[in-house]
Amino acid sequence: MQLKQRLDAVISTYQAMDTTVDRSQVGEVQADEGWSQLQWNSLHTLFSEKIASQTNEVGARSVAAKWGRKVLRSYSSSFYAVTRFLPADKRADVEMIYAAVRYPDEVVDTFQISATDKVEMLDAWQYYFDKTHYFPGIATAVEHGIPVTLAGFRDVARRNGIPDEYYISFLTAMRSDLAPQQFVGWTDLIDRYIYGSASVVGYFLAHVYGSAKSASITECMQSARALAIALQLTNFARDVSDDAARGRCYLPVDRLDSAGRSISGRVLEGDHRSILEAKLQLAEEAATWYDRSEPGIQAFNPDSRIAIESCHRLYSRLNSKILNSESASERSSLSMLEKLSVLPTNKYWQLPVSLIFDR
Repeated sequence: MQLKQRLDAVISTYQAMDTTVDRSQVGEVQADEGWSQLQWNSLHTLFSEKIASQTNEVGARSVAAKWGRKVLRSYSSSFYAVTRFLPADKRADVEMIYAAVRYPDEVVDTFQISATDKVEMLDAWQYYFDKTHYFPGIATAVEHGIPVTLAGFRDVARRNGIPDEYYISFLTAMRSDLAPQQFVGWTDLIDRYIYGSASVVGYFLAHVYGSAKSASITECMQSARALAIALQLTNFARDVSDDAARGRCYLPVDRLDSAGRSISGRVLEGDHRSILEAKLQLAEEAATWYDRSEPGIQAFNPDSRIAIESCHRLYSRLNSKILNSESASERSSLSMLEKLSVLPTNKYWQLPVSLIFDR
């Protein structure tokens, strides 16, 4: 079947599912869980209907921001907390960016469909993204069948000058996870995979955060790239066991044990000692990138620095916890007390208010 015909079929199925889902099946994400494909489709429909009821673009943007906030709050309490330190307009943009990268990642990792169907869904998603060019705003895009996630992201990208090539690179990285690959060394991993899966997301955020008057956006992007690489490596370290179950190992093949055997290969075989060794090596490499990113934080606009510094401190603390782990199967996380210990004490008042009332 030709690509256009396959895309039309996938899009038709997607739209049909959107209009037939049972709203009663939509609920809040629980710890370590995500929404099902049915729930994502239903929520997309629900928020599209809310946008359709708005009388102007300001209202449509407000609804899209609430959608992004719901996704971020449901999937990442840590990142949600640090984004509370951003100005309201930048916070809303970051929330929409998060939704735009969360959904394709969920298609790949959690949707209970075949790999072929996942590729077709990602192709359809990119098709929708390309179509957003033709609509001047969120309301018009949603009216013409564009998912609210992409309509909102296009609005963010248009206002902040984010190039399309970054998001396309992200989708390419998501597709590559459906056919797991090996990486020769750290440089190969960073250039061939992390660039699309994380570095470009750092670039999205750099455009939103903006630069200080004494710095340039290029300096911000250098720091954002280093921090994105660090965050991705920390996530890899946390998820070694889960990724191995999916047939993936992000530890480069040149990482060897004392007997000269590839640790990455042994991770895929489920060897617990090798899984722990992989966690430690990934976290050690992440630590070097946290160090590289820190000086450049001063290049960002002052109104964004507290959030970026909080993100850096929080995830560095998580990375250190992984480095001190002695368990191959435990997925390291920070308690609320540990999170608060690395966040600015003069901003504590913002957290309980936002976490309780900011929906």
